[in-house]
Amino acid sequence: MKPFEILLRCYIERKEGYWQAFCIDLCLAVQGDSQAEVRRKLHEQIHDYLSDIIEGEDQPYAAQLLKRKAPLSQIARYHYISFMCQVKRFKDSCTFKDTMPLKLA
Repeated sequence: MKPFEILLRCYIERKEGYWQAFCIDLCLAVQGDSQAEVRRKLHEQIHDYLSDIIEGEDQPYAAQLLKRKAPLSQIARYHYISFMCQVKRFKDSCTFKDTMPLKLA
């Protein structure tokens, strides 16, 4: 990670024929047809969310919006999936960390 990047905790899971991705640090979620699609969509959503906070109309509310955490149940789910992936128990779920530059283009 570079000095001017933030690290965001995310997870992906398959649910009844579709995929979901969640960012627990910003309480964001997307769904789609594949792991790759939801990872891309979540990355784009995070970028747009942070752009609005850093450079857009949401600047006055930046402190509040950057502290918006997911519900405890999603945070627990992230840690559970992370643990189960480490012990190779999950195939249709995974955790990952997404990095974003603090100065967005």
